[in-house]
This record gives sequence, C-alpha cells and structure tokens, in this order.
Amino acid sequence: MATESSRESTAWMLALDDRLRAAVGEHELIHLIEAPTLLEVPLSPYYCQRVILWNDLLLPAMDLAAWLWGREQPAQQERKLAGVVAYQPRMGAAEYGALLLSDIPTRARVSDTQACKLPEQPTGWRDLAISCFLDTETPVPILDLPLIFSGGLL
Repeated sequence: MATESSRESTAWMLALDDRLRAAVGEHELIHLIEAPTLLEVPLSPYYCQRVILWNDLLLPAMDLAAWLWGREQPAQQERKLAGVVAYQPRMGAAEYGALLLSDIPTRARVSDTQACKLPEQPTGWRDLAISCFLDTETPVPILDLPLIFSGGLL
C-alpha cells in the first residue's frame, strides 16, 4: 500500500545481459517475443542493427547492453527474448520499440524510499535513465524509452 510520504509503483525488471539490469514502468512493457526473428538493417549502429516484425510494424531492436559496454556483444546472436515496449513522445500517439533481453522480465514493487544514484559503471547510464532505485542493494536504472528510441543514443 502506498502512503502519503512514499508512493509505490510496479516496474518490470529487465535483464539486458548477464550483468546489467534496468527497469521500465508496468505499462511500458507490453509483449514478450521468445526466440525473435531479427532482420538485419545495413549501415545501422552496432546497438541497433536489427528490427523485429510485430503486429505489422517493423520495430527497432535495441541492444542496450552493447551500447552501454560500447561494443557489439559476442552473445548478441543468442538473445532469446525481445521485449516490446510502448512509449509516448512529448506530443503524439504511443510508439513502439523492442529491447533485446537475456532473461524473462520480473515484476517488482518500487517505492520512492528506494531512490538512489545511478551506477557509475558503465558510464552511459546517465544518458539512458531517468531515475534509479535500489533492489536488494543493487541500483536499477529506470529507462528513458522516448530518448532511447528517438535517436538520442547517436
């Protein structure tokens, strides 16, 4: 239960690779695709080299772990899940994208009292995240989906 001094929300915890976790809001993760078919996009950045066909839409498939580590991940081909996310740009209808994941997302209840500083490593978290919270002593950045999918990572 939320109290006046501490609001509580539900988040999806995402495994970006075997070491990196991030979170999105409860209503931002809308679909999981097991063993996604990834289509190559020539001349695209290493962290967004593929797209996924979902509901007659081509969605960019972002590998945020690759972006954070600054290199293409060797296990990138082995990603077993893609999470379809919905986000709303400042003015406009909802848009969609996909995040490559290494494990099934889990739900977590998060309160304001868990707020913390972003992790120092990898250094790119301050470009990707709008906030951060502690989950059993581990900082979990909350992703800024409109920025991530608007070309803000270039």
